[in-house]
Amino acid sequence: MAYYADLSVCDFGGSVSGRLVAVGWLDPSQPFSRGRVPKEFFLGLVQLLVDPWQPVVTAGRQRCPFCRFSGGPADLTYESTTVRVGSANLFVPTNEAVFVSPSLIVHYIDAHEYAPPLEFQEAVHRCPGMRTAAYLRSVREHGLHKLGQGS
Repeated sequence: MAYYADLSVCDFGGSVSGRLVAVGWLDPSQPFSRGRVPKEFFLGLVQLLVDPWQPVVTAGRQRCPFCRFSGGPADLTYESTTVRVGSANLFVPTNEAVFVSPSLIVHYIDAHEYAPPLEFQEAVHRCPGMRTAAYLRSVREHGLHKLGQGS
């Protein structure tokens, strides 16, 4: 998995008209913010990851680089909601840009005390439900529907 500093421009997937902002692309060789996050934020993040919109499909699962022996879990369950971990990316649109995170972000928060930037936490709170008309409209406004098409 590639490393991107939090809030840096993310070039993954080729160029799109909107701006992709990286959050949660961690690497053991790089420092990251630690701390507590609100339960409501974590629950919202988990809910967005139930069936995240994916413009590009990837094969396989990314292992957690911090879990030395096990590679981390393939699933995470929180309040009776289970999500796949390490096999998708999450796109959280705002008016200005779109945050993009690996699905491992929920594991990083839960197991490794990662504290994502407040801008991202606020965007998760405001994000329309995944695959709703409002979400898909926002994705289209940022040109994300063109990811993976080479345009």
